[in-house]
Amino acid sequence: MERFPSDASERAALDAARASAAEAARLAARAADAAQRAAERQVAEGQTALQPEIASAGAEAARDAARAAADAAREAAQAAEEAGGAASSLTPKSDDAVRRAARRAQDAAGRAHEAAQEAADRPASVPSSSSFLSATPVGFLQGVRRSVQAHERFTRGQALLEERKYQEARERFSEATALDPEHDQARALLGWTQYFVGDFRGAIITFKTALRRQPTWEGLYDGLGWSRFQLGRFHLALAAFRPALERNPDYLDAMNGLGSTLFELGQYDAALPSLERALRGLTPLIGSEPAEAKALRPKVAWSLYYVGRHQEALTMFLRAIQAAPESPQLHAGIGWCHLKLAQKEQARAAFQRALE
Repeated sequence: MERFPSDASERAALDAARASAAEAARLAARAADAAQRAAERQVAEGQTALQPEIASAGAEAARDAARAAADAAREAAQAAEEAGGAASSLTPKSDDAVRRAARRAQDAAGRAHEAAQEAADRPASVPSSSSFLSATPVGFLQGVRRSVQAHERFTRGQALLEERKYQEARERFSEATALDPEHDQARALLGWTQYFVGDFRGAIITFKTALRRQPTWEGLYDGLGWSRFQLGRFHLALAAFRPALERNPDYLDAMNGLGSTLFELGQYDAALPSLERALRGLTPLIGSEPAEAKALRPKVAWSLYYVGRHQEALTMFLRAIQAAPESPQLHAGIGWCHLKLAQKEQARAAFQRALE
């Protein structure tokens, strides 16, 4: 016999979920409005900017963010409407329907909020030489010369990037794109050097600019995803990692990014397949593990724990702690696994190690 949500506590839970969806839709609409205002300010400022090409890139990135916020707000409003209708239907499935719609509304509100933040991002300052180069008038012969110079800057930037001299490499790539705005490889590596020096907002603008010319390059989506991840914009990061994997399903860095983002959002069931596959791909048959594998293993362990696979989680924690024997978080994870497995003495010992 199907059970209807008829008692007072269930009715209150449905009303709370419906109210949560409506509030999420309201917040999403406010975020979309803020994003639109931020984009308009960027466009206005770009008209009087001393570096018009850089200002134009920032304004276009802001408009893109405003569109994303508006789309998210519409999705939140639709989900809130569905939640309201399901809550009023009093059918056996109305409980699940309302909660699903509320989660959709909340996720959409999260995207709208992050997009509003992104619409306000400003491009970072660039070397003064880049501004001069981009402002220099170009004739045919000068254009040929600039193209050669751009390639020279790009080649030098590649060498500096391999030496992990990220700031210097960034300057060379910035100069290369100023000399030749159609040098897409230089722009892609400019985005990565901005990422490596911690200029995540500048990297987002650069990756977006590059994607408008090269929408099939999976590495650009990956860079955009990680830049958003570092700023805590997890909903928008998902929207970048997913197209990277659509274009290259075996892209381990994007797979790591997708799993790590879902992990940060607390979606452990969804995170596990990507995290486990990325870990397998990064684990060598012989030799030492890369740093990425060592960082991934605790995420896999905690995901296994949160989905109730405690014995597997314990095995993963014990493997992870070999690389970080003093980590209190890993010792705590071991303790919680032992506790869930009714191994109280081992749990106590692990918690004591975590507190030392």
